[in-house]
Amino acid sequence: MQRGQTPVLAWVRTPWAFLCKEAHILIMRIKADTLIFTHSDCDGICAGALALGAFPGAKVFFTKPVSLLRDLRDVAVPSGAKRLVICDIALTKVNAAEVLKEVSKLKSDIMYFDHHVIPETASLDKINGSAMLYAHDTNASASEIVYRHFQKALPAERVWLALYGAIGDYTAGTPFSEERMRSWDRMSIGFEASAIVLGIKEEKFSGYSAKRRIVSDLASGRNPSEIAGLVAAAKDAVAREYRVYSHVKSRARSFGSIGYVTSMEHFGFRGPAALFAATVTDKPVGLAVFRVHDHLDVTARTRANDPAMKLNKVMEKAAEAVGGSGGGHPRAAGARIPKGMLNKFIAEADRLL
Repeated sequence: MQRGQTPVLAWVRTPWAFLCKEAHILIMRIKADTLIFTHSDCDGICAGALALGAFPGAKVFFTKPVSLLRDLRDVAVPSGAKRLVICDIALTKVNAAEVLKEVSKLKSDIMYFDHHVIPETASLDKINGSAMLYAHDTNASASEIVYRHFQKALPAERVWLALYGAIGDYTAGTPFSEERMRSWDRMSIGFEASAIVLGIKEEKFSGYSAKRRIVSDLASGRNPSEIAGLVAAAKDAVAREYRVYSHVKSRARSFGSIGYVTSMEHFGFRGPAALFAATVTDKPVGLAVFRVHDHLDVTARTRANDPAMKLNKVMEKAAEAVGGSGGGHPRAAGARIPKGMLNKFIAEADRLL
C-alpha cells in the first residue's frame, strides 16, 4: 500500500486516511528511476524540491519517521527504483534497526539527508554500514544539507530553497546560511519562506497532492510567491494563528515547568499552539495535545534560552514511560502516546526537565 502519491488507477479508503490529508492511498505500484521520500513541512518541501532539481522526473513521496519502515516496504521495494533519496526523515529509536535492515536489502542506490539526532539504536557506524550515502548535520536544516551536496548540479538561485528551508526549520543561523544570506535581500527571502510555512497550514495546500505541486514548482525555479494562491493562504493562516492564540490563552493549564493545551482544533498550528501554551502560562516548555484516531499527538516547544535543554530526549523518555514514542530536536520535539496517559506523560516530562 502506498500513501502520498498521485493516483494512476484507483483509490481505496483507509482508517488512517485523514492523517495524510488525502483520504486515500494508491493501490498501483509506483514505477520510476528515482524516488524521493521527504517530510511535508517547509524544510522537507524545500529539500525535496532540491532533490527533484538534481533528479528531474523523480517521483516525490511524502512520509514521516513513524511511517518510513512501512513506506520502504510498500513503496520503495515494489517500485524497483534505481535510486532512493530520503530527506528530512528521522530514524526513530523504535524502528531504526529495522529501517537500516530494510535499506540494506534494497537494490537501489540510497541517498539519505537528515539533521535529526541519531538514536541510540542506530550508531553512525551502523548507518554507514548499510550501503548508502548518509549526509547528516544536526546543526543545519535538511534543505541546507541537500543543497550542499547537489549545488554544483543546480542553478545558483536554488540556494534560495536552502534558505527557505533553514528559516522554516529555525536553523538559519549556520555559517553556511548566514554567508549565503548576505548575498540576497533578507526580507524577501524571509517573505518567501513565510509563504511556504504559513501557506501549507491552510486546507488548499495542506494535502500531499498540493504539496507535491509546490515541490515541482520550486524545483522548476518558481518562487513561493508565484505559486497561485499560496500567499493568500499564508495571509489566512496568520489570521487563524491569532485565533489559535486566543484559544490557547483561554484554555491553557500548567503543571510544574510545563504549560499545555488540549482539544486543539487546528492540527496545522500545533507548533505555535505549543509555544503559546508556554507563553501564556509563563513556563519554559509548552505542549499542544491533539487526539488523532487512537492516540494522542503531542507537540513540544521551548522558549527558554538554555543550551542544556534537550526536548527531544525529554519527549522520547516521557513517551516511552507511558508506552509511546517521541523525539525531534532539542528545542522542537513531539511524541505519540496512548489515550488516557496524558497526565502521567506530563508529570514524567516535568520530572525529566
